[in-house]
Amino acid sequence: MRNFTVLLTAFTFLFVLTGINAQSNYHKGTLHLKKGKEKEVYIEMDFEFPQRFQQGITYLSLEDFEKYTETGKLKGKMKQKMEPKHFEGFTLDDGRVFKTVWYSDLTGKAIKMIPKRMTLEQVATGRILMYKLYSRTTGRINQELADMVFEDRDKLIAYIQDNFQLLIQKDSDKPKNVMHINLLNFIGDNARVKENYVNNHYGLRNQFTERQKMGKYVNKEYEAAFLRMLDDYN
Repeated sequence: MRNFTVLLTAFTFLFVLTGINAQSNYHKGTLHLKKGKEKEVYIEMDFEFPQRFQQGITYLSLEDFEKYTETGKLKGKMKQKMEPKHFEGFTLDDGRVFKTVWYSDLTGKAIKMIPKRMTLEQVATGRILMYKLYSRTTGRINQELADMVFEDRDKLIAYIQDNFQLLIQKDSDKPKNVMHINLLNFIGDNARVKENYVNNHYGLRNQFTERQKMGKYVNKEYEAAFLRMLDDYN
């Protein structure tokens, strides 16, 4: 009897903990709709499945989220979905900004070259824009990521958040992967920034490792160095 009670207590704790984790995936923010309209909602942001907020979002109304936190029950009809073609982006209350952009993935096979709308985290504003594209965790994925999928959730999320693509955009051009551009085409019209880059003032040149040169993914350290340069340029 005692063993059954212990097992039941553990199961109840696990159930409650799962519910709390699920609720923590919803972040309050403002959804920017077409024609300048806005709506305050709670948007699902689960980095175990980043494609779910990059290729379309799931959100709860303020009222439904309140019911969810009170009861711990999330009914199917409470979840609302929206494709990127129906909104301009969203801003989370924690300061993160996501924009809907057209992106053609030129880093892979030809089938990926078809432009499509994606809602990406915007990390730089000004004349030069920059976005983060997180890797999807289902379908055709690279071997390293596939191995991580079968590890525990925390390790997978940590990997996703430190192995991503950085996309850069200037003027009317569509975003491009920073590993596949001529950087001076973007910053060369600013003599001071160009000189600082050449003299490694931003530390960006330290990031050009062999692994980076051969791939399309970067990490947070690379992002920080790149942002120092863009902040100076913008």
